[in-house]
Amino acid sequence: MFWQTKEWREYLLNDGTGYIDRSINVEGESITLLQIGEEFYSPGFTETPTKIYAIEAAAEHYGVKQIQVDTMIKRYLQIPSLTCVVDPFDIHMSKGHKSAVTKANKYLNYSVVKTTEQFMKDYFEVAGKRTRPKRTFELLEEWISKGFGTLLRAEYYGKTAGYTYIIHHENYAYYFMSCVFEQYKQFNVSHFLQSKAFEILREKGIHTYGLGEQCYNSLLHQPSEKEMNISLFKRGFGGEIIYKPRSEYFFDQDYMKQVYEQRIIKYQEAEREHINNFSEA
Repeated sequence: MFWQTKEWREYLLNDGTGYIDRSINVEGESITLLQIGEEFYSPGFTETPTKIYAIEAAAEHYGVKQIQVDTMIKRYLQIPSLTCVVDPFDIHMSKGHKSAVTKANKYLNYSVVKTTEQFMKDYFEVAGKRTRPKRTFELLEEWISKGFGTLLRAEYYGKTAGYTYIIHHENYAYYFMSCVFEQYKQFNVSHFLQSKAFEILREKGIHTYGLGEQCYNSLLHQPSEKEMNISLFKRGFGGEIIYKPRSEYFFDQDYMKQVYEQRIIKYQEAEREHINNFSEA
């Protein structure tokens, strides 16, 4: 799997947006637990339980109270999530998605882009701010050159409408990141780019394509309306909703109690809002 390669590990060290690599402040500098863990376990730092022990040691040393990891560990609290996976050779789009792709094909073209500099500029413009370090986009370009990544650009009469970046390794692919300019959303840019991603993955003979997390109201997380809509968008391409392991560990039991008390309050508030919205409808 790509997640076990040195390329992915370097991304975690530089991007700092995941769980196991959560950034903390050490002597005025932002540094990740994954980087700190190397100080506690240097020989290889492999994908074994030893890696978890090293990160735990680093977390305790620097006073981190909580860590989450995208794997199953017996002594950790299990907080599983759901993800949507489709087979590009066996797509069952919803009626709405089929109509959206048909409309998009009338207005949009696409190209496969080999460099990421303009993607980075456009990504930040759409976001309205710089959301990731420059090195992240350099890594994305390196993955393209190594055959691990594909960057698709949607074009509306020669103007950039949006992008989608997918990772592929062996027989697995993953929808990694995207952006769409607001003025072109009416042309269903995201639907269009995913349909082209399916074509490319079929050419590569890849049968498993992870579209990403499915959000639902739970004790752990109360998704926003935007997150719920993104989940609905992904489900519209058909496929299966599968279990994705995730674990959580607290080094401070009092802190754990505080966190769960807050989670219960937020869950109750979300449920009350849901009931109110349903009643008004």
